[in-house]
Amino acid sequence: MKKWLQKQMKHRFIRALSVLVAGSAVSSIILLCITPVLTRLYTPEDFGVLSIFTSILYVLMIIVSLRYEAALVLPKEKKAALALLFIANASTFIVAGIVILLLVTTPFTTWIGIGETHSFFWILGLSLLFVGIFQSMNNWALRYEQYDVINRAKISMNTGQGFGQLVFGFLNIGVIGLLLGEMLGRLTGMIQYVRYYKKDLQQANHTTFHQAKEILVRYKKFPLISSISNVIYSVAVNLPALFLAAYFDVATAGFYYLAQKILTVPENLVGFSATQVYLSQAAKMMQEGQDLKKHCLETVKHLFIIAFVIIASIDILAPIGFTFFFGHGWDTTVTFIQILSLMYFTKMVLQPINGVFQVCEAFYMQITAESIRLVFIILALFFASTHKMTHFEALWMISIMTTLGYIVCAIFAWQVMNKAGDKRDNVINNSEQREI
Repeated sequence: MKKWLQKQMKHRFIRALSVLVAGSAVSSIILLCITPVLTRLYTPEDFGVLSIFTSILYVLMIIVSLRYEAALVLPKEKKAALALLFIANASTFIVAGIVILLLVTTPFTTWIGIGETHSFFWILGLSLLFVGIFQSMNNWALRYEQYDVINRAKISMNTGQGFGQLVFGFLNIGVIGLLLGEMLGRLTGMIQYVRYYKKDLQQANHTTFHQAKEILVRYKKFPLISSISNVIYSVAVNLPALFLAAYFDVATAGFYYLAQKILTVPENLVGFSATQVYLSQAAKMMQEGQDLKKHCLETVKHLFIIAFVIIASIDILAPIGFTFFFGHGWDTTVTFIQILSLMYFTKMVLQPINGVFQVCEAFYMQITAESIRLVFIILALFFASTHKMTHFEALWMISIMTTLGYIVCAIFAWQVMNKAGDKRDNVINNSEQREI
């Protein structure tokens, strides 16, 4: 076993992943320790409102910087990357400002059935601003593979969020405490990045109009096309929470949120960390003309073993000590966790390789794949509502159809890698023929 672990640690992907996982583990442990207190300070209905809040936030996160942050790992020259960073951050301020204005001036909360939150739901716009800057700086750190910086920012964000919600909970101010804590976490994470990359941000702010225009044209596919696929992805991920709140009740959405929160811990530890590492390394491999398929298969193999052990452990342990840790009134969440395990296992294993769509700029393929996955989820919700399913049956439909959607996306990603490999081989063959 020791020799096997030593062999795995020699693998570049596993080494980088282990650094991010270590940082995520610290922040996740902090959140897990705080959550049992939060479930005693807030009601399932409060968590249901938070579920709606975060679902909307996650959708808007995709477009807040017009997806220019996703291109930060691509330019070879730092000057071009700095211009991209400036454009991404400027877009974030503009989009977040528009969202705040709309939330203040329109009865949006009434339209989604939580009208009592109108006076403070504009907090969503501030969270969006902070997380938009956080995303851009996160990709800036990925560009230089500075995983220790990413860890510190992630720990700051999760710690700020957890302790903020805890303090506001003891103040007994109700659901607004959960929303303020969410916003505080985004702010503390952003501040960590801004402090570390202060000089880079200052250089980025000196971007000229001509430089910005040139970069806007070069990476125009990111806001025009990449945003579409990522919005589709985010809608597909967050639509079930909104459906459960609307079709059943806000408390059901609260149970769903807690189940997601628990399963997201290993997904963030492994899946999201793997996505970041894969994106960074695949971009460099693409620039150097290396084979992406071999790297993909090794990534999936490692993730399959890790994800299986983690998810199986959660399924076994959840029914044993859940009530003790999280309190009475949350028992429904145990069944939700077991139903959603299949979906999260598949996501942890396959989602990271979707970074190849960005690396190869195969945006049309990504739009097609994500659209198919969204259709699967919509079909699940349609059948659940038309057949008057219980919330457990509806969740099984969502879990199975989402799993199939992740598999479809992985198949499309593999096709993109095939085309990239064929293109690389043709270039090599043509070069050899010219030498002859």
